[in-house]
Amino acid sequence: MELQSELNDEGLTEAIRCLTEENYDLGKLTRITEVLGGYCHKSYALWIAADNRIQRYFLRLYNPNVIETEILFEHALLNHLKSNGFTLAAGIVPCRNKDTLVHTLSPENHQGRSALWALFEFLGGENKYSWTDTDLTDKEFTSAAEILAHLHHCGHGFKKPPGADRVQPRIMEFIPTFKKKFCAFLEQAGDRRCDRLFKDNFGSICNALDFAASYNVRFQGMKEIPIHCDYHPGNLKFRGEKGVGIFDFDWSKVDYRLFDVALALVYFTSIWDDQAAGLQPDKFTLFLGAYNKACLRFSHINPLSKQERRHLIPMLSIANLYVLNWDLVDFYDTPNQNDDEYYSYINHNIGLLHWIALHADKLKRWVIKS
Repeated sequence: MELQSELNDEGLTEAIRCLTEENYDLGKLTRITEVLGGYCHKSYALWIAADNRIQRYFLRLYNPNVIETEILFEHALLNHLKSNGFTLAAGIVPCRNKDTLVHTLSPENHQGRSALWALFEFLGGENKYSWTDTDLTDKEFTSAAEILAHLHHCGHGFKKPPGADRVQPRIMEFIPTFKKKFCAFLEQAGDRRCDRLFKDNFGSICNALDFAASYNVRFQGMKEIPIHCDYHPGNLKFRGEKGVGIFDFDWSKVDYRLFDVALALVYFTSIWDDQAAGLQPDKFTLFLGAYNKACLRFSHINPLSKQERRHLIPMLSIANLYVLNWDLVDFYDTPNQNDDEYYSYINHNIGLLHWIALHADKLKRWVIKS
């Protein structure tokens, strides 16, 4: 069976063919297509024939700037989750020598000196949403919250393997680093729309960072578990109105459970129509209530504790600052970034920063209701 490649790049096609033949015993590679939509890495769908059937796989070519110890952390966590019964994440296909990571010479147009690859099972389902698209149905919101609870349950007992870790520090160690970084961005800011927006709100952002840092002691003692750290609608696959897959564990780490829940609420329940529109009350209580209810069904994760519920509002602000940091870093550290596109992101998170501060009492009532 002749290999069908839709890559329009003979060198890359040959590199992928050699990679699969030299490292895996899966069968004959018959088809390759690129999977579009990721921010950091390049991804490909592979069809491999064996024993009169064709199996589809997901091949990831990691960004040349990625740190190998972080990939090994991600792989170790995925294997651990699977061993604890979490079947909604794509399993890693081990190589012939049992490794999960393949090193090769760098393909053309891949800027690193070498390339890192990993092969995964292919997740079924439909990519229906993005991180800025929060128009899920009630059943989809409930399903997403239940998946997060199940993920947190299955993380129990995880221990980082030697030499595998997340470089980014835990959230309350990370937040204090933002101000110095933002001051540097302020110095390089020009007169683009994003620059003017950032400069106009710089004082409010710094005040929010100071407020966030003040909670470090009060957060101590809260539950720490392996978290996804990028749980948004765009990282889920659905079949009908049920979530059937979760992916992109690139940012996963061990941190406060409450941070993962707060970040999910910021992503899932944000209103994107207007800068200061805030969070959706019905979706907020639905998601949080479904998460807590699902936790009752699992033996290794409980609903949010009194301490966690008491501190959810400041953690929402911290989660929003975490996303704002991503907006600003990506905008100022990437040459020729689209000003209009990033204005919508930065404008949204700055608007949400103000909205959370103004509606703390309302948010407390939502938490009680959930």
